[in-house]
Amino acid sequence: MAVNLSKNGPALMAAYKEVVDGKSDTNWVLFTYEGNSNDIRLAEKGDGGLEEMVEELSSGKVMYAFCRVPDPNSGLSKFVLINWTGEGVKDSRKGMCANHVSSMASFLKVRSPCDHKRPGGGGRGAGDHPDQSVQSVWSKL
Repeated sequence: MAVNLSKNGPALMAAYKEVVDGKSDTNWVLFTYEGNSNDIRLAEKGDGGLEEMVEELSSGKVMYAFCRVPDPNSGLSKFVLINWTGEGVKDSRKGMCANHVSSMASFLKVRSPCDHKRPGGGGRGAGDHPDQSVQSVWSKL
C-alpha cells in the first residue's frame, strides 16, 4: 500500500520548508507513521543538530529524518534524508515501509536515497538535496 503524504500534507510541507530555509533555526525534522497506517505525520523538529535529532529516534518505529547539516569545509548547508528503521519494528512492517522511501525522497526533493547503511541495526539511507552534494552522517550517529 502506498504512503499517504496528503492527510497531513500542510504540516509536513511547513516542517520541510523550515529546514531548507537558511533563516530558520530549525535544522531537522522527523516524520513517522500514524499508528500502523501509512499516513505520515510530523513527529518532532528541532534546532540542535544531528546530536539532538538522534535522541528522538525510536527503536520501535520507522521514521524519516530530514536534516540541514553545515559543511565544515565550505560552510554551505547540505541536506540529508535518513530512513530510520528501529530494531523493534516487525519484519512485515519493515518490508512495507521499505517501499515508501522513494516517495519520501520525492516529497522532500531528495534526488536519491543512495547511502544505505545499517549501523547497529538501525537507520538506513541518506540522500542529497537538489543542488547539494551527498553528505553521509553515519559517523555522527
